[in-house]
Amino acid sequence: MKRLAVLIIILGYVNLASAASFSPNDIEWAGAVSNTLSKGGTMTSGEYMVKAVQFPSPVPGVKDIKGNIVPETDVEPSVFLEVYRNGVLIKELVMNLQTEAYIDPDYEVKISTTGLPAKNDKVWVFEYYSPSATISIQLRAKPKIEVTVTTDKSEYISYNERAITVKVTVSNTGEARAKNIDVYLTIGELALRGGDTSQLHQYYNKMEKSESNSFEIILVVPELIDPKSYALSAEAKGFDVKDLEYKAAKSSVSVTVSPRQNYFVISKGIKDRMYLQNTATVTVSVGNGGMFDVYNIHVTDKMIENFELKTNTSFQWDVPILKPGEERSWVYSIKPLEASLSGFTMPAATAQFTVNNKPYTATSNTVTVVVNGPKTILNKTVNKQVVNITEDVTVTVSIDNIGNIATRAEVKDYLPDGVSLVSGSTNLPSTFLELNTPQGFSYTIRMDKEGNITLPPAVANYTGVEYRGTTRAVLSSERPVITVIDPSNITITPTETPAQTETPTPTPTITATPNQTTPAPQPQETPSFTQKVLNKVKELFQQNSTVAPAPTPTPEEYVTPGFESVFAIIVLLFIAFRRR
Repeated sequence: MKRLAVLIIILGYVNLASAASFSPNDIEWAGAVSNTLSKGGTMTSGEYMVKAVQFPSPVPGVKDIKGNIVPETDVEPSVFLEVYRNGVLIKELVMNLQTEAYIDPDYEVKISTTGLPAKNDKVWVFEYYSPSATISIQLRAKPKIEVTVTTDKSEYISYNERAITVKVTVSNTGEARAKNIDVYLTIGELALRGGDTSQLHQYYNKMEKSESNSFEIILVVPELIDPKSYALSAEAKGFDVKDLEYKAAKSSVSVTVSPRQNYFVISKGIKDRMYLQNTATVTVSVGNGGMFDVYNIHVTDKMIENFELKTNTSFQWDVPILKPGEERSWVYSIKPLEASLSGFTMPAATAQFTVNNKPYTATSNTVTVVVNGPKTILNKTVNKQVVNITEDVTVTVSIDNIGNIATRAEVKDYLPDGVSLVSGSTNLPSTFLELNTPQGFSYTIRMDKEGNITLPPAVANYTGVEYRGTTRAVLSSERPVITVIDPSNITITPTETPAQTETPTPTPTITATPNQTTPAPQPQETPSFTQKVLNKVKELFQQNSTVAPAPTPTPEEYVTPGFESVFAIIVLLFIAFRRR
């Protein structure tokens, strides 16, 4: 019995010690939630619900000297409450405005009555009975631990940068103080720049609500030749006044370490501004600025069609090995073929190489080269593309300078066999060609044979920047194609057709000349006269499409090709038919 009594005393002491592990004065309360409850009304906050069960009974009413209805006898205002936690009744109590707030034994909730009707309020009278109470619920305030980890940069360059600065911040964003806060940082494969690993853990005795604390550590940037990412993470935990633990959500950040960008360098150099008559020097260079040998270097370059190569080069070079600090260069010359005020973009050179038995590729910069000088545009057009052999055609040749330097130019045009000059001149004598000031000439020609005739291109000779004649260039225009129709190769043969009288009426037909082959038409399918003429025009158009494409005329020069000619042919054939 004595042992049992001792055990009971010890257990009682343990329970007392547990209950006294915190002081009620250390408890902090969260903001109140209030509501006005009538009989049977409820309100909830967190795990707790309060129900207004009963009020004092109603009493008879009388009129006071002002004529207002008041209780016959004053009523002592109060309310009978039930308190539930997670649906389980834990307390019944009667409260009035003088009653102290109810606090549960665990100090998790505080319930107060903050409002009741006055003792002589009409709501206590039988016929007006409707009392209510304003109830306030306050939960115990709790801390909330949060942690973040950040770095001064998201990417670091190996060999160029030496340190990664990591900052860890722990905060109490709850409504009550926290105590005994531990913060841990995990750095994975990265290494501290100095000191031992104890600096990865920090301890704070307490943190009031809205308080934050930070610490920094310095890590070493690894030396790499391949990019790699590293993860850093931080954790934190703390306790409240009742020694309940609160853990923060883990915070992580990823940092990337890249190889030094200039450990292998390939560059392409050329002047970014020149004149049309200049020759430019292009330099392609490779260099090893790293810590390791570079092997099997294969360099490739190319040029664009607006330049011509002035020196002999294959645009491919090989280097077996480049030691750290070594460089190699190759040089060649090019000359522009035309001016460009917006510039020509020179393509990048590329290099393939091996470092530590791993293949890599590097690309050089690109350079935009502005070429100053004249830029001539030479056009040759005709006003008709399908004509009768007896018709005249007007040829127009124009030249314009859309560059940024004036030039001296001359233009010559030529006539092919079967084409004769009717009027006008076929050349433009040497003249000074200002900027954006078109010049040219027109002349009239006539064809003496049928078929598709391709006109030769007009040719312009113009000087470069130094228009005294030291630098000259040649420019050719389009080659217009004209389809010529000879009506003498179309004959009319009369045929018998039914008429309203017995006198036969001749019907025209088309008969091919000896140098043409035309299948005999079926009598019941003989095409009309107009259809045969159109078939002839279509045949010439098909021949035209196999000889050379006709240039697309500008909007102001556009005409319906050959319509006048076809109409003229139809008229001539009709006249011939009438004469027969």
